Amino acid sequence: MARRNHRRDRLGRFAGTGTKVASARTAAKAATKTSAKKVATGVGKSYVSGSFSKNLVVGQGGDYKGVKVGAEFKTPKGRGVLVKGIVGYHGKPNRRLDITPELNKAQKKLSVHATPNPNRRAAAGTKLRR
Repeated sequence: MARRNHRRDRLGRFAGTGTKVASARTAAKAATKTSAKKVATGVGKSYVSGSFSKNLVVGQGGDYKGVKVGAEFKTPKGRGVLVKGIVGYHGKPNRRLDITPELNKAQKKLSVHATPNPNRRAAAGTKLRR
């Protein structure tokens, strides 16, 4: 009696007898759905609560005044990653307005004030002639 040679895929597993497009399509859909679910559950719990307010800083250094915002995330291996965004304003001495950000953490309120710059001289032709 002859031995039957079973078909195998490239990994050595038993392969199907026919190549049906529909079964391949459903298998691809199922694999995509399960992998998307794994990714969504891992990413959903990665944000560290309270890190947004902890890493919110308003201040100035030299001529720069601005706001720095950050949030902490945990990777699946347990390491922490800090993501920061910085918005700054370079207040040169000859600007017409002096822009100053202020932060009130108790009220969770960020405000920006623009005041006329006292160091700026009046431009030529703006003085009243008598």
